[in-house]
Amino acid sequence: MKLKEHRLKLQAAPLLKQSMTTGQTMRDVLLALLPATLAGLWYFGLGALLVLIASIAGAMLTEWLFSPAESRMQRLSDNTALLTGLLLGLTLPPALPLWMAFIGGAASIGLGKLIWGGMGQNLFNPALVGRAFLLATFPIAMTTWSPQSG
Repeated sequence: MKLKEHRLKLQAAPLLKQSMTTGQTMRDVLLALLPATLAGLWYFGLGALLVLIASIAGAMLTEWLFSPAESRMQRLSDNTALLTGLLLGLTLPPALPLWMAFIGGAASIGLGKLIWGGMGQNLFNPALVGRAFLLATFPIAMTTWSPQSG
């Protein structure tokens, strides 16, 4: 009796391939962050929501201001600034002054993304660059934490 020889087909990832735009990929990541975002809002209340809004607004406004006029809406529609602002906001203390969260969102895009050449060219995660900027600039506010309210 002769054993049948099986050949494994080895190939590099991705093994499954879908053609998705950057906007669709970022939308999927935003949807994946929805449970964590809702939990944060449940536990920390309205203050956390306002911090999220401020950090997202700072990120999106900076993306809009520093994009060429003809590609502003395309740059905003890829959802990278929205995702960066959300990720930053989720790492911030819920009682952080809103203007600091806004500045953090702006620093995330300005220092973490745009000075490196734009999307995909950044050396570090833009949201964490914004957090590091805030921590270096406002250490007391960034290390003061509020108890849960929910």
